[in-house]
Amino acid sequence: MYIIFECPPLPYLIVGGISLYRKGDSHLRRIMPHTFDVIYVKSGRLYMEEDRNRFIVEKNQYLILPPQRLHKGYKCCDSETDFYWLHFYTTGDFFFAQQPLYNRNAPQKANYQFTKEPFHISIAQYGDVNKENSGELEKCLDKIVQVRIDKNIHRKNFYASAVSQIKNQQLFFTILTLLCDTERLVNKKNTAENIFDYLQLHYREAFDLKKLADIFSFHPGHIIRCVKKQYGITPLQLFLHLRIEKAQQLLQENKMPIETIAEQIGFNDKAYFSKQFKKIVGTTPSDYRKKFFSSN
Repeated sequence: MYIIFECPPLPYLIVGGISLYRKGDSHLRRIMPHTFDVIYVKSGRLYMEEDRNRFIVEKNQYLILPPQRLHKGYKCCDSETDFYWLHFYTTGDFFFAQQPLYNRNAPQKANYQFTKEPFHISIAQYGDVNKENSGELEKCLDKIVQVRIDKNIHRKNFYASAVSQIKNQQLFFTILTLLCDTERLVNKKNTAENIFDYLQLHYREAFDLKKLADIFSFHPGHIIRCVKKQYGITPLQLFLHLRIEKAQQLLQENKMPIETIAEQIGFNDKAYFSKQFKKIVGTTPSDYRKKFFSSN
């Protein structure tokens, strides 16, 4: 979904902040009557629900929560989570659409030299910020922070703005520009692809189908069917393939003991690791390493 702002007038920043949540904390439940809330996760993971839609917001991902809609954390953080947030407002109109609305860059008309034709700002509600933009985005967010919330010490600190009001708004428009340039990558993925991404990030952890089902809010049987339809194997088999792919990479990059590599990718049993490696790759880890180095 995209949020389309009709301009002028332009949206404007109210305040920016940063919050540190502990494992077990969750976002509060509320309806903001007039204010938009933007969340950008720096580390960890937030589980957010808005208008009955659920979102998992991870590192370098953002979510915009519109006004007049209930939003809340539907699940507690499963790790320490550090995220920026900012509140903004518009006195103009806005609406929601499945596609962005782009205004044509037409030549300037003679009779419009003293008035501005309306235009639109289209921002995906939920998406990934690429590596090129995430650094600049975080710098802008750092400069507008005036509230720091740390759940570890149960404290909320307030600060005077470090920059002028006009500079604050300039930084806000830079943030909006970076979000406008972000493709709606997360929403383009289906459930199986999102599960793949999740497993790729958490391959060191123990496989837990029930946890996957809880995170993606589906029955375990549905999770299995989605993954098998997309990849031809079960979620557990996909998880093991991702672990073995990482093992192959480590075997190619260094000469660490095979037992150490097994531990680094989450296997506590070297024999079980070797068995799974041979089953997937067709050779033992030691033979794979020998073949790789002998061919280079």
